[in-house]
Amino acid sequence: MEKLILKAIEHLEDLPTLPSVAIEMMSLSRSPDVSIRAVSECIHKDPPLAARVLKMANSVFYRRGSQEIDTLHRAVLLMGLNEIINITTSVSVLSALGSRKAQETAIRKNFWDHCVATALIARRIDTRLRMNLQGREFVGGLLHDIGKIILDEYFHDQFMRARELSAETDRPLFEAEAEILGTTHMEVGHFIAQKWGLPPYIIDVALYHHHPEQAQFKDICSVVSIADLLAKAREISSDADTLPFVLKDQQGWHILRKMGHRMDLVDIERLTFEIEDIGREVKEYLSAVMDQGGGESTNG
Repeated sequence: MEKLILKAIEHLEDLPTLPSVAIEMMSLSRSPDVSIRAVSECIHKDPPLAARVLKMANSVFYRRGSQEIDTLHRAVLLMGLNEIINITTSVSVLSALGSRKAQETAIRKNFWDHCVATALIARRIDTRLRMNLQGREFVGGLLHDIGKIILDEYFHDQFMRARELSAETDRPLFEAEAEILGTTHMEVGHFIAQKWGLPPYIIDVALYHHHPEQAQFKDICSVVSIADLLAKAREISSDADTLPFVLKDQQGWHILRKMGHRMDLVDIERLTFEIEDIGREVKEYLSAVMDQGGGESTNG
């Protein structure tokens, strides 16, 4: 059964696709002389996407100051090209991977909760270490597990068996996936990210968030790896003072320290206390990015 699932995914006719505007935006981002006008006009081609991007720009996660951002041109001007590309990429992927089932399952809801929590924690780590990853740590955290969505959507029974095996044997999920499915959510996520033409750092994070030492973008992958562990710890335990692992022993921690980052700037006790109450932020983010919303002007 080795790699049969991965080959089957390659030939799925109804595999989700990214909006063409999102693909065009990522192409624009690689141009050294791209203009604000070109970016805003590109997003305008997809009104639902434009409305979501504008809604995200006005959310508590991105809005700066009290003045409403009422046009895409103003959003790009105030927030910068990198931030707008980050928002567009995130909104596009989450929209493409939205459940096509009649109702969102509890597993799918838990999946998105975990991904958003990972992204929020990754941003906190980036801030504390003064890494200036320009939001890539947030998008990487948000999309690191996209392979799980594909496995749950198209190979649900096998994926559920892998989850059960992982729980019963106390083994990492990716080991159980390899045994049951012949592939892992990392390999599937890597394939999807490549197929969609996502930025190289997202492709890297999808494949190596459990093994950041093998990554090309070791800084981003290490931050996401640590954030992933902390988000899982939050889900397992209600005790903010308890972690089921020693954070300083994790590979991502060692990598960041070797890269010269001042790990003493991360107050582990304070960080674990903060993430215990991160649920409200998770709900606010999901509400902003998953809902279409209405009434926003995308003109200009």
